[in-house]
Amino acid sequence: MYQFHLSRSSIRWFGKKDHTKTIWLLIHKNDEHARHGWTADGAGEPQSNGGAANLRQSFLNREQLIEVIMCGRPGTPMPHYDEAAYTDKRCYGMTEAELGTSVPALPPGSTLQKREVEAIADYLLAKFIGRGAVTHEECEEVFGTGGRACGQYPAKP
Repeated sequence: MYQFHLSRSSIRWFGKKDHTKTIWLLIHKNDEHARHGWTADGAGEPQSNGGAANLRQSFLNREQLIEVIMCGRPGTPMPHYDEAAYTDKRCYGMTEAELGTSVPALPPGSTLQKREVEAIADYLLAKFIGRGAVTHEECEEVFGTGGRACGQYPAKP
């Protein structure tokens, strides 16, 4: 059983350490599943343009993931989740003045604290980064045993 306490932008969880908080952050706070898709393959959900990065083919390390999430990707739809990004040179050594119209937008949800971004990076590394194609087992982890959508995915090699 998990208990949580919400106060403005912070969340404190009590109980067994797992990725429950991270999933909550991704799905409810920032709606990332809509952009990258539940498989993190970049296809997104129906309301997405399908232009997000395929995280399953990514080989970014933890520090690189944190930077991309905090700073976004200039010139792309990937938003920055650090509220102060580009106010100084913390992001890619550039400021808003230097990037001009290429500054990533703020997220449609809310910004994230560094510890939240670190938790998301850890979750992505554990579940998606460099994992290749989705397997039947991964689908059932999301949709449950016998999930209708899972028949299209191959068994884990």
